[in-house]
Amino acid sequence: MAYRLIPVNLSLATDVSHQCWLHRTRDNYLIGILKFSKPETEFTWADIEYCRRRIEEMSVMPFPECIQAMIIDIQEFQAFIDNDAVLTPWRLQEEDCPIRLIIPHDRMDAYAGIFDATWLNTDLNHAIKEIREFMDMFVH
Repeated sequence: MAYRLIPVNLSLATDVSHQCWLHRTRDNYLIGILKFSKPETEFTWADIEYCRRRIEEMSVMPFPECIQAMIIDIQEFQAFIDNDAVLTPWRLQEEDCPIRLIIPHDRMDAYAGIFDATWLNTDLNHAIKEIREFMDMFVH
């Protein structure tokens, strides 16, 4: 007996795009960096889901090994993210790995009420420096 199967599509209708990089610290820790862009001022469920999937995907990807920290750059979002958007990777949270969110300077107060204030930063290089100092201090 053949069972009826319904085809589905896993792609999302979104105008969000992303770029990703890796940074290796002095002691060979990997920091994953994801930068998201969205030109429109309205968020949809598909936009947030697209970001969440890319973040989770990068957090478990073995690059040669999994990343130990993540920087998520949302400076190029025209829309505001609210409390319902979960952008932080579960694996890194469970393992207490450093996470930084790069946001526009003028949104610092708004996002401080949504995300852990220690995660917020307005400059990518400063966020990398913070994570490097935190992770490399255990050895040196």
